[in-house]
Amino acid sequence: MIDIIVPSFNGRELVRRFLENNAPSLAKYRLGVVDDASEDGSVEFLRSNFPEVLVVAREKNGGFAAAVNDGIRATDSDLIVLLNNDVEVNPNFLDPILPLFEDERVFAISPRIIVPSLGGLDEGAKTGFWRHGIFYTSQLQNPSGTRPILYATGCAAVYRRSHLEELGGFDEAYSPFYWEDADLGYRAWKRGWKTIYQPSSQVIHQHSASVSRFDPKFTGRIKARNGLFFIWRNIEDERLLATHRRWLPLVVVRRIAARDWPWIAGFREAWNRRREAIEARARDSIHRRLSDTEIFDKLGIENP
Repeated sequence: MIDIIVPSFNGRELVRRFLENNAPSLAKYRLGVVDDASEDGSVEFLRSNFPEVLVVAREKNGGFAAAVNDGIRATDSDLIVLLNNDVEVNPNFLDPILPLFEDERVFAISPRIIVPSLGGLDEGAKTGFWRHGIFYTSQLQNPSGTRPILYATGCAAVYRRSHLEELGGFDEAYSPFYWEDADLGYRAWKRGWKTIYQPSSQVIHQHSASVSRFDPKFTGRIKARNGLFFIWRNIEDERLLATHRRWLPLVVVRRIAARDWPWIAGFREAWNRRREAIEARARDSIHRRLSDTEIFDKLGIENP
């Protein structure tokens, strides 16, 4: 059995189009929509018009990670497919993906994720780079064949449930959004589990505006906060941390000089929660099988 989970917040029309457009491709799978306390009548609409769909209605908005975690708890399949409500899938899009899970070390798989609004950018093959003491995520373009990647982006990914449960699901500390999927993938790599890019499977991500409807200052603050939280939550290599500590004051000064106040606000929030991040890192450390350096090497991330 395979469960498909679609998180949604105030996305009634997006979910309607998602269900109607993808019905032929998803008919043979069990489908659930997790409504994150929407105020647009999504729950009532779904239950009235799509009774075959499992609807998980959250009473309080908790963000992407909380919604997905509720979806995981409400299902029981061995594999979980996570899709945004603005994604279009091809028929049989899972066929090239499922055989890869025969390797018990595979945690997650990402298809090719084409974004028409960004000129056909493929955001499926996630990687990262370390620059001036800060870790950034990015994506490879047109890699050939299957390959290991940093993480599977939350807009379209397939996960092994048993590994998800061992990891405790998505970390809700990143609420409402950004970096929770990168964090999940990195924590999986630390346990020796793999995330794979499978370009033979393809989906279309319409990049609706689910996040862009928020104030750019707000999203800038959350990006900055969660990017720093990720470093303090996951990086253990002393040389990388020393570089981070050396560069961080200069990065802060440069952001102030640029009057990048959302980033500064995010830095302050992250700084106030640094103990939470460090304690979570310590709890995870006992399960570590790969070091940061080994992960960087496996993924071709330059290790300064």
